Amino acid sequence: MPRPRKDGKPAARAIRIGIERTSGAGKKWRVRSYDPTDGAPHGRVVFIMPTTGRPTSAVPEVGQTLDELFDQVERALTQKVAMGTTVDGDGKPDPGRRDIRALSEMYLDHLGLHDRDDDYIANRKSMLKKWILPMIGSVLVADWCSEHSQSVIKKARAGGLSPSRVADIGSTLSGMRMTAWRRRPGGRWLSQDENPMEEVEYSRDATRQGASRDYIPPQRRPATSSVEKAIQTAAEVGRWGWLTFIISIAAFCALRLSEQLGLRAVDVDLRDRLLDVNGAWSVSPSGQRAGQGKVRVGRRKHHPKNKLRRTAPYRGSQHDMLRRLCALALGLPEGTETEAVADAIDAERERRAVLVRSGDWRDGKVPVSDECWLFPSEDGLPPTNEQFNDAWHVVRDACGWSKAIPYKNLRHHAALWWRKQGFAWETIADWDGHAVKTLLSYYLVASEDATKEARPKLDLL
Repeated sequence: MPRPRKDGKPAARAIRIGIERTSGAGKKWRVRSYDPTDGAPHGRVVFIMPTTGRPTSAVPEVGQTLDELFDQVERALTQKVAMGTTVDGDGKPDPGRRDIRALSEMYLDHLGLHDRDDDYIANRKSMLKKWILPMIGSVLVADWCSEHSQSVIKKARAGGLSPSRVADIGSTLSGMRMTAWRRRPGGRWLSQDENPMEEVEYSRDATRQGASRDYIPPQRRPATSSVEKAIQTAAEVGRWGWLTFIISIAAFCALRLSEQLGLRAVDVDLRDRLLDVNGAWSVSPSGQRAGQGKVRVGRRKHHPKNKLRRTAPYRGSQHDMLRRLCALALGLPEGTETEAVADAIDAERERRAVLVRSGDWRDGKVPVSDECWLFPSEDGLPPTNEQFNDAWHVVRDACGWSKAIPYKNLRHHAALWWRKQGFAWETIADWDGHAVKTLLSYYLVASEDATKEARPKLDLL
């Protein structure tokens, strides 16, 4: 029997009543829905909010029926999933609307909490702002479905984005889904039984049966002859003095482009013929258009992309080039002997080590204008990605390089070249900066070896 009202008016009768539940204080209660009234012309659903323990009412969203809202609240309470915008017992909006926009902020906070790279977070933030939030930002997480996700992917493809960019948008949506599934105080934002990415296809390209999505097919792997021709062409063009050496480092030492641009004289061990890969050159988007009214702002990150420092050996034929570059970077004559340059590198490392509490010279911070860069451009700093691309495209076109092979695939050339020299995959993985499993996924298809072994037997049948 409904409790009588203090003003003497007849009490509203619930038109639907949910299952019995127990509040945090041990009180028995049920979800109830009520017919429209003057104060709630679309009806309302009353329940106890698990996060506050206070009576709360929710009203239907535009296009939502009262029964649909009742079922949504019941399901969310049963699955212990956080709910969307509600009104508490005093008629005040419940803070923290659980929509896609709020979820995106939680997703970005999660990336920052797990120390993801600043550029990676900025990339995800850009995709959210331009492609995801304008489309589905106001959708409640509880109502998020595969149709919403598919609409974002469809619009991105219609907008002329590259397959890899569409894949990035899809992975951002997938990351938000995982954030909604994650348990937190007040309950998950989305039940793990609900999959808003179900049957949403956003992969980059079709690949081979049994191959990883990161598999590099043979036609996208640079040949050593093509690499040597590109190095020779860069030297003949002669416009960019640093380009010849950067291509060589990429193709035979497996450094990423940002790691190549961030190399300094102190990172070269001339005695043991090693490169210490401990940082990367980064230029913010606002600084990439130098000469167009924007100030170029670059910095050196004190860790590679995966935040794991490593050492990579270089070829004996590269030694004289690196000795000469190190000498120039340290202010020594170009013809300085190896031992003298190595002593100067050791002295600089010792000087930096005493400046930091860790005692590790790699942690020493030096103004970018005072760094001993191996590959400086005209202004004394490493080139921006835009400047590098302009130079590389000239050389690429001049030497007939296949446009199906991006510059970054020179890292794959290094790994496969090391393998041809007889080095183990485990060793190559350490030099390359990957886990062995990841490295193998780029080049091997498990069924290929099995097929070769099966060929003699199949020929007899």
